[in-house]
Amino acid sequence: MKRIATFIIVIMGLFGLASAQGDYEALTFSQFDYWGTARFMGAGGAFGATGGDFSALSTNPASIGLFKRYETTFTPMQLNFGYTDTWYNGDKSSAQKFKYVVPQAGIVMARDINRDNGWKKWQFGFGYNRITDFNQTFRANTQINSTIGDAMAEHANGTYFGNLSGDASLAWYGFLIDTLPGDQSHYRGFYSGYDIDQSALVVRSGAIDEMQLSIGGNYSDKLYIGATLAFPFLNFRENTTYKESPAEADDIANINSYTLYSSQRNSGTGVNLKIGVIYQPADFVRLGVAFHTPTYYWRIRDYFSRELVTKFTRPLDNGASQLDYNYENSNTFTLTTPLKFNVDASFLIAKRAFIAAEYEFQNYGMATLYADNYDYIAENEAVKTKYGISHNLRVGAEVNITQGFALRAGYRLRTSPYKLSDSPYNNTAHFITAGLGFRGKVMFFDLAYVLRMCKDSYWLYDTYGTPCNYAAKSHNVVATVGCKF
Repeated sequence: MKRIATFIIVIMGLFGLASAQGDYEALTFSQFDYWGTARFMGAGGAFGATGGDFSALSTNPASIGLFKRYETTFTPMQLNFGYTDTWYNGDKSSAQKFKYVVPQAGIVMARDINRDNGWKKWQFGFGYNRITDFNQTFRANTQINSTIGDAMAEHANGTYFGNLSGDASLAWYGFLIDTLPGDQSHYRGFYSGYDIDQSALVVRSGAIDEMQLSIGGNYSDKLYIGATLAFPFLNFRENTTYKESPAEADDIANINSYTLYSSQRNSGTGVNLKIGVIYQPADFVRLGVAFHTPTYYWRIRDYFSRELVTKFTRPLDNGASQLDYNYENSNTFTLTTPLKFNVDASFLIAKRAFIAAEYEFQNYGMATLYADNYDYIAENEAVKTKYGISHNLRVGAEVNITQGFALRAGYRLRTSPYKLSDSPYNNTAHFITAGLGFRGKVMFFDLAYVLRMCKDSYWLYDTYGTPCNYAAKSHNVVATVGCKF
């Protein structure tokens, strides 16, 4: 009982997601993919200089200046069907996940300015956009000559077994490591050198939804300005089930298998300011620029829980066939994400079509973690070392086949945030989009399809051993209804 009680007190995180806040969260909570209306999504999100769409207020708030009338939009449907192929130690596994979300709702009010000074209208907008979607599931299965006990033994080496704490204590009281013969301060995994069956299931959910207050103006149909005060709401959850069992020598240490259940939840609210300008030097072209301040998240709540279940081949002396340990921890921290800068261009064709492009710059190495009770020096240094500049490109087009029917297509690219990765599994994301729209004098309806593709790597525990490489794809169908008045 003393061994078990000590274990519960000192259990800490070895595994990548078990550690408290670190560079993983700094990157994950700083990446924005910008979802929204079906028109915005169908044309690749390239509306920064084109304007006239509510979701563009998330990229270039000056786009609000293009609104001539009151307009409401509601996107009641985004169907997300995702599937992920994972390669771990040469073995392939697959997983699927379906999700229904409501990614957008908003209203823009446009009012005339009765002054003879060039200013024609002012606009005010309110609503929300989904800017990041975390929903994803993937599996990993393999047989490998490696065990999590090897990583735990490395953490324990050099410490007398009676003084073990944290990661090493987890291994000791979970019966995953033992001391070397005649040496009470160096260790080995019980299954070190044997083939081990490993499996993992990772389920992510949640999103960042941004509430927006926007204001803008139109000067002589040449200059459009705007500002958006945004409040992103963060909700993230990741559940991981990791299991190992011996493929041979199953009588060693009397262990049949052990399973680690980990759950991480984060929630919080932030604030940022976006300002933008669009200039129309000629009837056929608009040029835009926008600046986004860093997002400041105060008091992000972090909750972590873990359950370790060790099953034995034969019952223990007390008759138990398994041991079950539980641990949970909660904390709060502050995150400041990197600033952003983007430039936009849109070419208008005979008032029936447009072709647009946007470029966005962001340096993820500028993300910073902070808390009153912890200095985060090592974690912030890891952010600067691992992450660097990411480039975002959005291109899109729309053509009105008839006065009330339009077709759209687009492409988006988010390059890798990693500084020193030459692997194709480096978090680069591609979006291929298409859409159509029906517009009447008052009501309109838009539909879009988005294929999102991303490749990345994931360590099942700490950064020890072989990472999983996965290729994630999601098919998204987005529908928006709206009216002008």
